[in-house]
Amino acid sequence: MAKLYKRIITVAVFVLIPALFGCATVKTDNGLAYVPNPILSNLNPAPKSMSPPSDAAAARANGPLHMRTEADYHYELGESYSLNGDSKKAVEEFKLTALYDPKSATVRLRLAGEYLRESLLTDALDQAQKAEKLDPSNDDTHIFLGGLYQALKMYNQSENEYQAVLTHNPKNAEALIYLGAVKAEEADYANAEKYFIKAAKVPGTDKAYLAYFYLGKMRVSQGEDEYKKAEHAFTESLQDKPDYEDSALALADLYTAEGDEDKSTKLLESFEEQFGPNQDVAYQLSQTYLEKENYDKALKYLSALEQFEPTDLNIKLKIALILIEQKNYDEAIDKLNEILASAPNSSKIRFYLGAIYEEQNNGQLAVDNYEKIAPSSSHYGDAIVHAAYLLRKMHDDKGATALIEKALAARSDVPQFYAFDASILDDEHQYKKGIALLSGAVKKFPDDTQLRFYLGSLYDHAGRTADCIAQMKKIISLDADHVQALNYLAYTYAEEGKNLSQAEQMARKAMELQPDDPYILDTVGWVMFKEGHVGDAIQYLQAAYKLKNDESVIAEHLGDAYYVFELTDKAKEMYEKAAENENDPTKANKIRAKILSLVPTHTRQPASASAE
Repeated sequence: MAKLYKRIITVAVFVLIPALFGCATVKTDNGLAYVPNPILSNLNPAPKSMSPPSDAAAARANGPLHMRTEADYHYELGESYSLNGDSKKAVEEFKLTALYDPKSATVRLRLAGEYLRESLLTDALDQAQKAEKLDPSNDDTHIFLGGLYQALKMYNQSENEYQAVLTHNPKNAEALIYLGAVKAEEADYANAEKYFIKAAKVPGTDKAYLAYFYLGKMRVSQGEDEYKKAEHAFTESLQDKPDYEDSALALADLYTAEGDEDKSTKLLESFEEQFGPNQDVAYQLSQTYLEKENYDKALKYLSALEQFEPTDLNIKLKIALILIEQKNYDEAIDKLNEILASAPNSSKIRFYLGAIYEEQNNGQLAVDNYEKIAPSSSHYGDAIVHAAYLLRKMHDDKGATALIEKALAARSDVPQFYAFDASILDDEHQYKKGIALLSGAVKKFPDDTQLRFYLGSLYDHAGRTADCIAQMKKIISLDADHVQALNYLAYTYAEEGKNLSQAEQMARKAMELQPDDPYILDTVGWVMFKEGHVGDAIQYLQAAYKLKNDESVIAEHLGDAYYVFELTDKAKEMYEKAAENENDPTKANKIRAKILSLVPTHTRQPASASAE
C-alpha cells in the first residue's frame, strides 16, 4: 500500500506541473478562472455530497475496533475506485474513512489527491492543509502542497513547503527538483539550474533522469541559444533512464526544432524498438510517416497505437484509409465495419465502404451503402450520384431515375441531382423534358457553370444550336477558364464553319489548360482543318488519335484530313477504324460511304492551294 500511495502522490504533483511551468486554472460556474488564493476564496467548491464529515461522534460510539475495521474497509475501497479512475466514488470512500479515522493525515492527503483529479483545487488545498496540521513532518504532504501552491502561482508558499522538506532531509531529490521548477517559472534560471544539478547528484537517487529532464525543458524555454545545453540535458536524462519516454519525446522535438527531422525520427524509432510499444511515441511516429506519405510505416505505428486505444475510432479510420490507399480492400472493409459497430450512423464510413465496393465492381453492395447515407450528410450528393450511376451500369435505369427523383425531393439544393437526371433524359432522347428540368435548375443556381454546360449540350442535341452557343458564352463569361465550354464552343463554331479565328483562340486556350486531352487536341485540329491548314491539322489530329484511338469522331476527322492531303490509303484506314468504333448504325453507314467514295490518288486532281 505504501508504494501505491507514494505513486499517487507523485502523480498528483506531476498533474499540477504537467509542462514544467504551466498556468493553473480551475473550473467555475462561468467557465475557467485563475485562482489567486484559494485560502481567501473558495471557487468551484466540491458539492456538498463530496464534502468530508466533520463530526464522527456517532461512529466513535461503536468502539475503536469497529472504527479501525470500518476505516480500513473504506480506505481499500477508495484505493480500488481510484485505480479504476473513478475519483467521485473514491472521494466518497475516503470521506467515510475520515469519518472513522479523523486524525489520519494519510486519509486527508488521499482525499486531497482525488479532489485534485476532479479539478477541485480549493478542496484539495483544504484537505492537504489539514493533513499538514495532523502530521507536520510528512514530506509527501509538503510536496503535494508545494505543487498546489506552484500551480496557483503562489511561489513563496510553494518554496516554503519544499524547503520544509529540505530542512530535515536536504538530499530529497524531489523537493530539489520542484524547487528548481519554481525558480524556472520565476525566470531565476541560475538558481533553478543549481537545484536541478544538485538533485541529479544526490547519492543513490533514482530521480536524476527527472532532474535532467526538467533542466532540458527549462533550456528549451529559454530559446534557440540554449538548445545545445537542452540537448545535453535530455541526453543525460536518457543515459540515466533509457526508457524515459518524456525525455525521448522532448529530445526528438528539439531535433525537429533544429531542422533535423530525420534525426528526430531515428531517435523515436530506436526508442520504440527498444522499449515499445509506447503510446505517445507511436502516435508521434504515425503522424510523421502520414505527413511523409510513408503509409507502410504509418500503418505499423497506428496499429501499435490501436492497442492502447482499441475504441478510438479516429485511429481505426486512419488505418482504414491507409489500407484503401494500399488497395488492401478486404482489410479496409473489416476495419470500416469495426467503426460502424460503434458509429452505425456515420455517413463518412458508409461513403468509404460504398467507394471500396464500387472499386471492387460489387455494384449492389456499393449502392446499398450509398443509399444508407442520410440526406443531411455532406456526402449525400456524391453518394446518390454514384449509386444512380451504378444502377444504370447494372441496367436498372428505372431504379436510377427513381433514386434521383427521391433525392431531389429530399434535397432540391444539390445541383448534381438535376445534372444526373438530365443525363438520363438525354440518353433517352427526351431533350424537351431535359431542357425544361435544367432550365429550372439554372434559374435556381444561376452561377453553376456545370448545370449551364449540361443545358447547352442538351440544346445542341435537340438541334437548337443558337441556344447552345448562348449557354456556352454565358459559361465563359462566368468562368473564362472553363475548359469544357471553351472546347465545346470552338468545336461548334468549327462545325458551323463560322468564327473560325475565334474558335481557334478558344481551342488553343483549352489546350493550354489541358494539353493532354485528346478531345481538345481533336478540336484544335478540326478548327485548323476548317481553316484550310490541313498539314498543321494532321499533326494535332494524329496526337489526339494516339491518345484516344477508339474514338470514332477523332479517327474520322483524321481520315478527312488524310484524304484532303492526298493520303488516300491512310484515309481509308482511319475511316475503317471510325466505322468500327461507331455505335450509332446511321453514323457508321455514313463513314462507310466515305470509304466507297474514295478516289485513288493517281486519278485525283491536285489538292487545292489550301492543302499544306
